[in-house]
Amino acid sequence: MLVEFNTLPDESRGFSQEELQQLRQELDAFIAEWTAHGSDLRAGYEIRYNRFIVLALDQTLNAATGCSIDASVRFIQQLEQKYKVELLDK
Repeated sequence: MLVEFNTLPDESRGFSQEELQQLRQELDAFIAEWTAHGSDLRAGYEIRYNRFIVLALDQTLNAATGCSIDASVRFIQQLEQKYKVELLDK
């Protein structure tokens, strides 16, 4: 059944304000510790539409490696479990 997006309950449209605050803290902590073979990564994130997490990496400083990419995927999967949402389109 098709309904207007803005008529859906808040939890259907994205993270609550409380969840967003906690999520930002978790993302800040992850990025502060995110490395590639022990080298710091210059990275940031945005949360768009209270639903989509966008991680960005400046690869001119240090490039992402398989291990650092795996770490980011594991982190997002942990968020999926914690918040009971699907964030990765597998």
